[in-house]
Amino acid sequence: MIKIVYYRDYHRVTAEGHARSAEEGRDLVCASVSSLIYTLGINVERLSDNGMVRCEALKTESGEAEISCTPKHNMRHVVTLIFDTVCAGLECLAAQYPQYVSYEIRGA
Repeated sequence: MIKIVYYRDYHRVTAEGHARSAEEGRDLVCASVSSLIYTLGINVERLSDNGMVRCEALKTESGEAEISCTPKHNMRHVVTLIFDTVCAGLECLAAQYPQYVSYEIRGA
């Protein structure tokens, strides 16, 4: 099972585990989660490169991910929107495949 936690107040997402809904290379649940996690990571990296956030963690490895950042200046709303949008997709996957994905929001 993939366990995802979104720490909304801290712009931080962690994910660990594997879905194991199919054999490796054919696991669409795992691929969907990975795609969303990579999308979040790419956005945080771009915002960091442009000086809009301070990247705290950007780890996306097989079975383990942590992405977090601190918005600079007036970027809090933009960063929250990006995290909330990606996490809405993760939440939908957890609702659709609760035997393979757990999702939790901590914070406001």
